[in-house]
Amino acid sequence: MTGSSETHNTTDVVHGIRLRCSECAISMHVVATPPPTVCPYCKRKLDRTATAIPLAEPFPAPDATEVEARIGKLYSRPNVVVALLIGAVALLLLSWAVFLQIRNADNYYYQPLVSIYSLLAGTFVVSRFLFAAFYSPPPDVGYTPSVTVLVPCMNEEAVIRQTIERIFSAGYPQDRLEVVCVNDGSSDDTLREMLKAQTRHPRLVVVDFEKNRGLCHAWGVAMMLARGEFVVCVDSDTFIFPGSLNKLVQGFVDPTVGGISGHCDVENANANLLTRMQDVRYYFSYKIMKASESIFGTVSCLPGCFSAYRRICVLAVLEDWMNATVMGVHGNYADDRSLTNRILKNYNIIYDDTALATTIAPESWKQYTRQQARWMRSYLREIIRTGRFIWRKHPVPAISWYAMMWLPLVEPFVMLQALLIGPLMAQTFRPDYTLGVLSITLVWSLHFLATTGRRWWWGGIVFTLSYIAFYSWQIYWALFTLRGRKWGTRG
Repeated sequence: MTGSSETHNTTDVVHGIRLRCSECAISMHVVATPPPTVCPYCKRKLDRTATAIPLAEPFPAPDATEVEARIGKLYSRPNVVVALLIGAVALLLLSWAVFLQIRNADNYYYQPLVSIYSLLAGTFVVSRFLFAAFYSPPPDVGYTPSVTVLVPCMNEEAVIRQTIERIFSAGYPQDRLEVVCVNDGSSDDTLREMLKAQTRHPRLVVVDFEKNRGLCHAWGVAMMLARGEFVVCVDSDTFIFPGSLNKLVQGFVDPTVGGISGHCDVENANANLLTRMQDVRYYFSYKIMKASESIFGTVSCLPGCFSAYRRICVLAVLEDWMNATVMGVHGNYADDRSLTNRILKNYNIIYDDTALATTIAPESWKQYTRQQARWMRSYLREIIRTGRFIWRKHPVPAISWYAMMWLPLVEPFVMLQALLIGPLMAQTFRPDYTLGVLSITLVWSLHFLATTGRRWWWGGIVFTLSYIAFYSWQIYWALFTLRGRKWGTRG
C-alpha cells in the first residue's frame, strides 16, 4: 500500500485558517486554498482564526497493482461456452413468451390491462438492450480542466478518510484539482477525520455545518465555494479508481454536454444476499439503462455517488434547486435527479462507462427500504416536471419518458391480477406474462454474468421477486410521503 500522493515538509503541525459565521453556524477550514471572505448564506464577513493541527499519519491508498487486481475481479469473463448456453436459454424463454402473446391475442380483449402492460413493458426493456448496443463512451482526448470534487458527508467516520485518499490518489493533476468536503452536522468523528486528511492534502477544503442542514445544502454550499470549471460529486462512501476523474471529464469537450455520469459497482457486494442483488441491479441500471439514454444525451439521473457537472450550468439553476418546494411547502427536497433534470432542459446529459468507482450499498433490508422510498419520492417529484420539456429533446427518449410516467403506477395491480387474482379467483393463468417476466429477468441477469463473470447473477431474480412482492407497491407509499426529507440510508 502507498501513502499520500502529496509531499510535505518534515513538521508535526499543519497551519491553516478557520472561517466561521456564528449567525449561520457554519465553518470553513482551509490550508493552501484561497480562504472565502463572506458567508455563502448571509454574506456577512467571516471571523478568522488561525489553526494548528497535528500532521496525521499517512493513510494507505491502493497502488496500481491492487487496483488492476480489483478491476480484474469486477470484470472477469466466464467460460464462453457457458455464456452462450445461458444466453440461448434466456432468448428461448423470451421468444416463447412472445409466441404466447401472439397466439393468445384474444387476451387483449378479455384482459386488456395485463396484455397491454406486458407488451409495453416488454418492448421498453428490449429496446433498452438494443439502444445500449450502440453506446460508446466519450473518446479520451487528454482534456484536463480545473475540477472541484464535492463530498457531502454525515456520520461516515469509518469511510470518509478512505474516500478522500482515493480522490487525491486518482491521478488527476494536483494543480487542477480541489476537493470540498462538507460535514453535515455529524454526531460522530467525521469532522476530525476530514481535518486529519486535510493535514496530508492542503488543497482540501473542509466545511462544517454545526447543525444538520441536509444533503441539498451540503451540495449547494460546496458548489458556491468551488473554484473548478467542473464539479464532480462523490458520495462519502464511494471509492473512485485511478484515472476515473480524467476519464469522467472527457465528454465535456462537447459544449452541449452539461453533465456526465460515471459507472458505479457495489463495493460490498460480497456482504450478503441483499448487496449481491443490488450489485446486479446497479450494473443493469448503468450498463443498459444509462447507456441507452446516453446515445440520445438524455440520461435522466446523474447519481450522487459519482457524477460530474459543468459548474456554470449548476450555478444557473442553483437557487431554484435549493429552494425547491413540494406541494407548496418549502423544504430540503432537492436531490441528484432534480438537479439533473434542471440541467437536462437545456443541455445534454451523458454516461461514461470507463470512469469507474465503487460505492457501499445498504446491507440491511430496513436501510435498503428507506433508500428506495427516498428514490421513489424523487422519481415521482421529477417525472411530471421533466415531462413538460422532454418532448423537445428527441422523440425516442420522449416516448420512453411518457411511458414511464404511467407504467409504474399500474404495475402493482397488473402483477396482482396476473399472478394472484387471475389464477386463484378466476382460474385464468397467464403463462405469457409469467414467462415474460422470467425471461427478461434472466436476460439481464445473465448479461451481468456474461460481461462481469460475477457468479451472483441470480441476484437479478431475487430483485424481481422482492419487487413483485413489496417494492413495486412502495410507489403508493411514496405518493403519500412526498414531503419526506431524510437522507434515506441514514435515517
